[in-house]
Amino acid sequence: MSVRLLLALHFHQPVGNFDSVFRDATRLAYAPIVEHFERHPGVGAAFHLSGCLLEWLEAHDRPFLDRVFRLVASGRIEPLGGAFYEPILPVIPRADALDQIDRLAGYWERRCGVRPRGAWIAERVWEPALADLLAEAGVGYTILDDQHLRFAGLLDDRFTGLFVTERAGRAVAFFPTDFQLRYLIPFRPVEEVAAHFRALAGEPPERALTYGDAAEKLGLWPGTHRWGFEEGWLERFLVLLEDPAGPVRATSPGSYLAERPPARKVYVPNASYTEMLEWALPADAAAAYGAARAAALAGAPAEAVRAFVRGSLWDMFLARYPEADHLHKHVLWTSGRARALPAGSPGREAAITAVLRAECNCAYWHGLFGGLYFPHLRHGAYRSVLEADALLAQTEPGGTRVEVVDLDGDLENEVILRSATTQAFFRPSDAGALVELDYLPSRFNVANVVSRWRERYHGEDDLAHAPVPVGDLASPHEQAIGIRPADLEGRPFDRLPLRSLRDFVCELPPDPATLGGFRGLDLLEGRPAAWRTTGSGLITEAAPGPLRYSREVSLDPSGVLQVVWRSMSFERQKPAWFGTLLCLTLLARRAEDRSLIVRREEGGGERRGAPGDPVDETRVARLTLEDHVFGFALDVVPSPAARVVACPIETLQRSEDRLETTYQGTIFALCWAWPPPGTPPPAAELRLAFRRLT
Repeated sequence: MSVRLLLALHFHQPVGNFDSVFRDATRLAYAPIVEHFERHPGVGAAFHLSGCLLEWLEAHDRPFLDRVFRLVASGRIEPLGGAFYEPILPVIPRADALDQIDRLAGYWERRCGVRPRGAWIAERVWEPALADLLAEAGVGYTILDDQHLRFAGLLDDRFTGLFVTERAGRAVAFFPTDFQLRYLIPFRPVEEVAAHFRALAGEPPERALTYGDAAEKLGLWPGTHRWGFEEGWLERFLVLLEDPAGPVRATSPGSYLAERPPARKVYVPNASYTEMLEWALPADAAAAYGAARAAALAGAPAEAVRAFVRGSLWDMFLARYPEADHLHKHVLWTSGRARALPAGSPGREAAITAVLRAECNCAYWHGLFGGLYFPHLRHGAYRSVLEADALLAQTEPGGTRVEVVDLDGDLENEVILRSATTQAFFRPSDAGALVELDYLPSRFNVANVVSRWRERYHGEDDLAHAPVPVGDLASPHEQAIGIRPADLEGRPFDRLPLRSLRDFVCELPPDPATLGGFRGLDLLEGRPAAWRTTGSGLITEAAPGPLRYSREVSLDPSGVLQVVWRSMSFERQKPAWFGTLLCLTLLARRAEDRSLIVRREEGGGERRGAPGDPVDETRVARLTLEDHVFGFALDVVPSPAARVVACPIETLQRSEDRLETTYQGTIFALCWAWPPPGTPPPAAELRLAFRRLT
């Protein structure tokens, strides 16, 4: 008796990804996959195409979509639903989750007359309450991992067939993706895969194993296009699946479910696939986790170790990365505002769609791929949520709005200043730092910078899951990519998030070489002595060491952000400097259509360079970040003129098979010399103003 393989492929590209990546993914993976399935009508499967990808294909490659539609109409391919923009379902509002699922199901119903029975769960991130949500959404089944069952305490040799779970009496079926198949397909020769199935085939009852994984593994991951198509791996694999005398035959999960197989009941805990839960661990816990896993493997069967030695949970990415947490909570805040509008309000539906698009998961975490560290993905999410914010701003009266809210659920209030064109998010509990600065007409957050966090692979403790056989294609999961400590010399890592308007004192101003590590700077952090809001902003009172001052921030109705430092005193006799940081980005370190202009006091001239160029200038009267791609400029005007030092922010993060350096933005330090003892210091001021470029 042959093995039944329940086959599902997941096609996805995230919101904000480059058109060139969508095109390459289609050319190198998606189109060849569809072509192979067209040639092999005896192989049944389910295809999940995320809404992000569907929208791009509708606009750029409708002929490819038509080929997929024909496969679905013929009954040879089952459409698999899910949440349209591929969010992590447990961390978005229920109304958004139901809306996301309904939109993707409705898409297939409109295009092909078929409403999907199943739903793909992004990154297989599961929480028990999802059973109730999916049942309410009309989902019949989903695909998880066999690892989810091990975390529930089941220790079967292999998990076969159908499972069911429920919450409050509302049930959903699921199929567990087989861990071993994820490493065999497509990374081992077809002959080895066939032998694996042959060893499982035999006497009744029939085994039904599930393989649900990324289509990109079949052509877009490093080396897989050559292996999968030029060297014929996928062709041989589909021939194997189509062979009536072979050890395995493939069908879609929905077709198998229609046969009404018995379902085994289980209660699944919070889980995802093994690697995801390892990536979610704090970086300094990875070595201890690896040691614990190795020690357990020395004394217990591998399956027992996989069941009882586990990493963290997906939500920990939001604790590890404050940038991801802030973006996520901004999206939730905007979702609530949009859904609070009465039905039929102008802009409401468009704002909700933009919010759903911003919930795409890929910019919120980091594991094997760049994810959070890719500025264009973060910008894609910000651009979407700011589209919603701009629509909502049109429904509000003019003037300046000041809101105090615990945006991120940490028992500390944030302050949000809003005008018709500008939004500024402040965190009083972190020295009143500016976390986000948006120009709504361009849908752009100039403070979209991620910090240089130390990761597990910034050492020699990277985690991998199997040795790579000589001569075979390696899954990226099998490759430990660490780096020698000596190679990290001189590369700074951040202790505090890189946020703007973080004030500091120093004996001497930094230079571009020392600014990146903040050497010699006493940075203000933690709660200020006091803070309060005003009708147009907020006032903080701070006392970092010998310095005493108050700082007033205000946003006027035109969108100009004004910062004034007052009541300053400094109990120190030797010379000193006072300053503040701006961490800003135009997304590109160097580009012909983006510039940094440094203008000195009258008669001092101006210097035009790239946004990521180092700067060390005195008597600066104006900084301008100019972006002709998004059509805006930001003028930064200090008074009195300041010494300005700048250096680029670069992160070193893992990709599929290598480490990559990525420009995240630029740190600007604006410094003013403290006058001699006995001389009252003048009030320092800073003005930040956006303007449109034509």
